Amino acid sequence: MKKKFLKSVFTAMLVTSSFIGWSQNAKVPGVCKMYLNEKVVAEIKIEDAVKWIELTPPTVQCDDGKIYKLETFQITYLSLKPFQSQDFGIGEGGFPIMAARAIQSGKPGDTIILKQATYTDASGIKNTLPTISLKLN
Repeated sequence: MKKKFLKSVFTAMLVTSSFIGWSQNAKVPGVCKMYLNEKVVAEIKIEDAVKWIELTPPTVQCDDGKIYKLETFQITYLSLKPFQSQDFGIGEGGFPIMAARAIQSGKPGDTIILKQATYTDASGIKNTLPTISLKLN
């Protein structure tokens, strides 16, 4: 009985240590950029931003090479002249109309910030991406 117990504890320890090692090797994206018309857009023109926010859902490509469809995200818009920060709440699969209007009337130097952006991976698990910052040119 004691041997069976020790064997099951040892097996559990091996499985746990294997799982911990596996999760530490999983690459988490660090930087994500706008993905539009099957390419990454580095220099974002206002026209490109308007096309991108009309996508349902908007997509980004991250430094891990994968393309992610955004499900939910918190939206902040920073304008330079006048310097102002506007929060537009949570977008669910797309941009709220007030955020879209701010972007449509944006100017070069303004920034779109998406925080707590989520996506669902191939196994059906919801994950969070890093903060996404897109500066308009």
